[in-house]
Amino acid sequence: MSAFEPELDTNTRAELVKQESFSGRLPLRIGEREYKTVGAHATCFAYAVATWCFLTGGFTAELVGAVEGMVCLIAGNLLGCFLVTMPLSLGCQRYGIEQIDFCKPAFGQRGAKVVLIFYVINMIGWSGLILVMFGNGIRNILHALGYSPGGWIVGAGVALGIWITYLIVTRGVHLLNLSNAFITPGIGILVAFMFYVLFTEYGWEAISNAKPLNPGPSPTINYIIALELGIANGYSWWGGIGFIARNTNSRRNAVYPQLLHLGLSAGVVCTVALFSALVVQSDDPTEWMVPIGGLVVGVLALAFVALANITSTAVSLFATGLALRHIPALRVKTWRTIILLTIVPCLPFVFWPAQLYDLGDAYLAYNGTMHGPIAGILFVDFLFLRKQRLSLWSIFDDDAGREYHYEKGFNWPSIVSVVAGQASYFFLYNPITNQTHDLTRFLPASIAAFALPAALYWILMRIAALRERRAALETGIAAADIQAGPQRTGRPLLRPNI
Repeated sequence: MSAFEPELDTNTRAELVKQESFSGRLPLRIGEREYKTVGAHATCFAYAVATWCFLTGGFTAELVGAVEGMVCLIAGNLLGCFLVTMPLSLGCQRYGIEQIDFCKPAFGQRGAKVVLIFYVINMIGWSGLILVMFGNGIRNILHALGYSPGGWIVGAGVALGIWITYLIVTRGVHLLNLSNAFITPGIGILVAFMFYVLFTEYGWEAISNAKPLNPGPSPTINYIIALELGIANGYSWWGGIGFIARNTNSRRNAVYPQLLHLGLSAGVVCTVALFSALVVQSDDPTEWMVPIGGLVVGVLALAFVALANITSTAVSLFATGLALRHIPALRVKTWRTIILLTIVPCLPFVFWPAQLYDLGDAYLAYNGTMHGPIAGILFVDFLFLRKQRLSLWSIFDDDAGREYHYEKGFNWPSIVSVVAGQASYFFLYNPITNQTHDLTRFLPASIAAFALPAALYWILMRIAALRERRAALETGIAAADIQAGPQRTGRPLLRPNI
C-alpha cells in the first residue's frame, strides 16, 4: 500500500469487497445473493416483457401468419433459451460468477474477450433498434394528435433517447431499479390489454386469417426463417442469463424461472406482438397502439412504450458498461467515460434510423451465429468435459502458468469451433440476403451453429488432451502429476476431466 493511501479498517474493506461483488466481478457467496424463488421469477419476468420482444413479433409477421408464427416464436424461443441457459445457469449459479468469466475455462483469458465482442455487439444493436422505436413513437404520437412532422423527427428522437439514457445510466443503478419497478408491471399490463382487445375487438378468425406483411415466394422458407427468428430471440437472452443465475440462491431458482419466463413468457409476448402486427398490417410496434386501443388510450400507450424503450436501452447500456470493465485499459476509466464509449456505436441510428431499422430482422437472425456457437461450446465444455468443476483461482489469475491461460491466452479449439459454427450458419442461411441452402429445410441454421461447434470442440479437446498426455509421458512426468493439473506440473493445457 502506498504511504499516501489511507489504511482501511476491516469493516471498510469488507464493504468495498461487497460492492465489488455486486457491481463488479468477484464471485458472490450464497449469503450475498439477492434472488430467492420470488425474486428470481420477478426478475426473469421483467426481462421477458422487454420491448424488444415487440420487435421480434413484428419481424415475424412479415413472413408468416398467426398460427405458424405462434409455433415458431414460442417453440423457437423455448429451444434457444434452453440451449444457452443450461451451462450458464448451472455454472454461474454454482460459482457466483458472471458470464464472461465463466467463458474463460473454454476460451482462455484472452479468448473470452472474443465472446465479449459478441456480447457488446448484441447489446448495442438492440439498444439502437429500441431507440429507433422510441423515435417512431414520438412521430406517431404527433401524428395521432394531428401534427405531421418530417422524417427528421425520428432521428431527433433517437438523439433525445441517447441523451436521456446517458443521464439515467450515469446516475447509478438505484435510478435504473426505480424506473424498472414502474415500467415492468406497466408493460405486463399493456401486453394483457393488447391481448384482450385483439380477441374481443377482432377475434381469432380475423387474426388467424390475416396475411403476412411481406412474405417470400416459398412458404416453407418463410416458415424456416420465422423459426430462425424465434430461436435467435432465445439465444439473445445469453447476455442476461449469467447475471441472473449469479444472483440466485439455488440451482432450481437459476434454471426454472429462466426457462419459464425468458423461454415461455417471452415467446408469448412475441406472439401478442405478432398478432398485433398482422391485424394492423405494420411491423412497427408504435403503429399498433392507436388502432388497437383508440385515440386516447393509444396515445397513452404510445407514451408508455416510449418510456419503456428508454428503460430497456438503459438496461442494455448499463450491462454493456459493466462488461467493458473486462478490458484492462477501461478498468481505470470513469463510469461516465465508459458509458460514452458505449453510446458512440449508437450514433449511426441518429442519421439513418429507417435504413438500420429495416435491417432489424437480419440483425435478430444474426444473433444465431453470434451466440449459437458459444452456447454449443459452453454446453459441451462445462457439462461433459469438466463435469461441472471449475477452478475459481485460475479464472481470476491471468498468469501464463495457470490452467485457463492456454497458448497466449487463447484456447484455440474453441476459437476454431466458433469460426466453423459461424461458417455453417451462413452456409445454410444468409440473414442479409435471406438466401437459404436446401439443407436448411432439414437443419435450421441456428441449430447447426450450435451443434457443429459443440461436436468439433469436443473432438479437438480430446485430441489436445491425448497429445498432451503423450508428451507428458514421453518427458517422464509421472501419471500422478498429470492428474494433479497445472498447479503441480506447470502445464497450462491439461484438463483432468477430459
